[in-house]
Amino acid sequence: MQIGYYIATRLSSNKQQSFTKTVTRLAIAAVSISVCVVLLSYGILLGFKQEIRQKVKGYAGDISITRYQLASGNETNYFDIDTSFMSEVNSAIGVESIFPFINKAGIIKSDSTIEGIVFKGAPSDYNFSFYNKHIVKGEVPVYSDSSISYDIMISEHVASLMQVDTGDRLFLYFIDNNDVRRRRPKIVGIFNTGLLEFDRQFAISDIRMLQQLENNYKVAAGYEIKVQDSESLEKVHTEISKLLNYNYAVKTLKELYPTMFQWLELVDTNVLAIIILMLLVAIINIITVLLILIIDRIPMIGVLKSLGASSSKVMSIFKWQGLFILGGGLLLGNSLAIILSFLQTQYKLFPLEPDTYYMDAVPFYLPIEFWVFINLGALLICFLSTYIPVRLISRISPSQSVNFR
Repeated sequence: MQIGYYIATRLSSNKQQSFTKTVTRLAIAAVSISVCVVLLSYGILLGFKQEIRQKVKGYAGDISITRYQLASGNETNYFDIDTSFMSEVNSAIGVESIFPFINKAGIIKSDSTIEGIVFKGAPSDYNFSFYNKHIVKGEVPVYSDSSISYDIMISEHVASLMQVDTGDRLFLYFIDNNDVRRRRPKIVGIFNTGLLEFDRQFAISDIRMLQQLENNYKVAAGYEIKVQDSESLEKVHTEISKLLNYNYAVKTLKELYPTMFQWLELVDTNVLAIIILMLLVAIINIITVLLILIIDRIPMIGVLKSLGASSSKVMSIFKWQGLFILGGGLLLGNSLAIILSFLQTQYKLFPLEPDTYYMDAVPFYLPIEFWVFINLGALLICFLSTYIPVRLISRISPSQSVNFR
């Protein structure tokens, strides 16, 4: 057995209460808090990114294809749906789905309120899994390729504003070139995504209802594309751009909603500052405690050196003690982070204001590979910092240790 490890183990397992033992426990607590804060901060950051991205993706997909708007004053530049192009994109590597859509502004009226809203027309085979996840009342509408449906979904915010419920019918008006067309859609579902900026703006309808306004059931205003993995987004974007001419705009989520992603980048900076500060706290604590342990054990160091122990052998004792502090701090910090993240995920202990943060509670998402990387990084950085105080041992001679008080 290595002599350094043996002596460090004996010193750490000493049951006698001492000042250094109290300081060691405080160091373990400080390291555990630092590790816990780093894990929670990074998990919350990734949670924010994933939650917002998934919600915006649910509304608009990962990539949107539209025709460039001409300066003619028309509301939307429609184009014929190209099924061969859709098949080619759908079979491309990294693409999860592609659907045509129409966004058309309208005015809805109930018995007491009038409100402007944008209807997103979805086809019969549209993937409504996002809305199924966030529906709070009623059900997702079922559309058909052979008939027009006037069933719609609106957000909980709009339903409250209009004072309507599922089963109610609204007056819906579309104004186009001084021509007003009226419809009487039925509310079959009410959803709440937490993205109030989108919830107050959009409603879901049958794409055929909006195509009917154009007297053409083969047109769309754009394609909505979802990718299988966000890491392949740029590659898919580049490949799709090659399939289209200059008349079409191919935009990613970040290009469609730059302000939202700029806000996330600002959060990145804040979290990075917290992580650096917490690691510095852990490093300073370990260095301080090891210095205290070395000073407290100077007589022991002198005895070991007088018996022929080299400085490196003596230094290994305190390196092992530093490793014990790190191990205890990592174990305690990880346990605390797991408990707090579980409680937050299950019970939403820390709520948020949806109007500001686009969600009703602090999210947490930290894949196992990130968890392992953070722990290994913290262990490596803090362990390397133990070399700073233990270098002091090489300067301590047996004669100096005898006179030490």
